[in-house]
Amino acid sequence: MDRLDRKFFERSATEVAPDLLGKTLIRKIGNKTISGKIVETEAYVGEDDLACHARFGKTERNKVMYSRGGLIYIYLIYGMYYNFNIVTAKEHVPEAVLIRALEPVEGLEIAKENLKKFGKVRADKDFMKGPGKLCAALDLDKSFYGEDITDSKKIWIEDPNEKPEIEASKRIGIDYADIYRDKPWRYTIKNNKFASH
Repeated sequence: MDRLDRKFFERSATEVAPDLLGKTLIRKIGNKTISGKIVETEAYVGEDDLACHARFGKTERNKVMYSRGGLIYIYLIYGMYYNFNIVTAKEHVPEAVLIRALEPVEGLEIAKENLKKFGKVRADKDFMKGPGKLCAALDLDKSFYGEDITDSKKIWIEDPNEKPEIEASKRIGIDYADIYRDKPWRYTIKNNKFASH
C-alpha cells in the first residue's frame, strides 16, 4: 500500500476528513505493529469555526495547527484523555482532522494491553471506538505533538485503495459552536459498527 504524502494533507480539512475513511493507520511500537481502518473523522476549519482550537488565534497549545499539513496535533482533554488530530491545509491556515474511530486490523493483543490504563473496555469492537480509547489503544500521548505523519517511523497512514460509502453528519459535542454546530463535518463509513456513535 502507498503511504499518504504531504500533498494529500495540504487540502481543506473538509476534503481530507472524508478521504481518510477506509485508509489504514499504522502504529509501530518497537518491532510490534497496531493498525486499524479509519472509520470516523471530524473536520475543524480555522479561526471562524468556534468548535476549532484555533478560534482564539495562535497559542502555545495550538501552534502546530498553523504549520503545514501532515503534522500531528494531539492534546489532553478532561485532564486524562488524548485526542489525535492531523493538521491539514497550507501553512498559516489552521485546520485539522480529528480521528475518532478505527476498525481494528492488526495488533489487537497489544492494543488490549495498552487499554488497561484506560479502564474497562467491553468488547473488541470498542477498542478503538472514540478518540480517547483510540489514543490509549495506540499508546499515543503528547510526545507525538508535531510528529510528521508523512515521514514518521512510529505512525503513518497507508492507502489500500478502498472506496467506502460515506455518511456525513454534524460533529459531536459542539452545541456551543453557533452557526458551525450543524455543519455536516463528521464523516463515517456507512453502517460501520466501529464508529463511535
